[in-house]
Amino acid sequence: MYKAVPSRSDAPALFVMAMMFLSFGLFAIMRPEALRTAMDNFANAWKQGGWHPYKMSTPAIRVIVGGAGILGAALFVYVACIALSR
Repeated sequence: MYKAVPSRSDAPALFVMAMMFLSFGLFAIMRPEALRTAMDNFANAWKQGGWHPYKMSTPAIRVIVGGAGILGAALFVYVACIALSR
C-alpha cells in the first residue's frame, strides 16, 4: 500500500485549505439561511424537486454542515503540523 507522507512544502497549501474549511464552517453556523438559499439556487439549476441538503432544518445545517467544516479545518491543520514536524 502506498503511503504519502506530507513534506514541508505542502504546509502552506494545507493551511489555505484549513482556512477555507473553517470559513465555510463558520459561515454555515452564523448564516445558515444564506447557505440554504445558495444551495437552493445551485440545486434548482441542476434538478428541480429532488432531495438536497438545503431541505434540512436550520439547526441541522448549523450542526452538521458547520461541524463538518470545522472538523475538516482541524484535519488539515493536523496534517500541516505533521508536515512541519518532518
